[in-house]
Amino acid sequence: MKLRNIIAALSAGMLASVVASAGHHENGEGIMPAAKSGQLIAYYHWPCADAEKGLDLLKEMIAYESQHSPIPYSATPAIHEDGALVSIDVHSSAESLEKAAEWQNTDEQWQAWFAEMTEACGSADDLSMSILTVQ
Repeated sequence: MKLRNIIAALSAGMLASVVASAGHHENGEGIMPAAKSGQLIAYYHWPCADAEKGLDLLKEMIAYESQHSPIPYSATPAIHEDGALVSIDVHSSAESLEKAAEWQNTDEQWQAWFAEMTEACGSADDLSMSILTVQ
């Protein structure tokens, strides 16, 4: 009998928390935009022979960028449904994207990680990029 009361109390508590959080959008906590109007989203897609190693390298690269890039932007690693390696970057402007690319091209550590990614993933010719302008 005591176990039944404990289970009932736990169930009621879990149900109450689900009901309480279900109205989160009513408190202004609804879906938040991924980026602001005018920002650019750069979407990189790279079919990768060794996606696990490529993803590990991409995470290291993004961590390095977040600490060393003179241009502020955000980057998120992902795996595409087709198994390709993806990076989703958000830049404040086209100028920010260009300056970040210039920094990457001249930063030795960033270039070393890119070379390792090429070894893991294959030719950089297979790397594609799409740019979205947030409205």
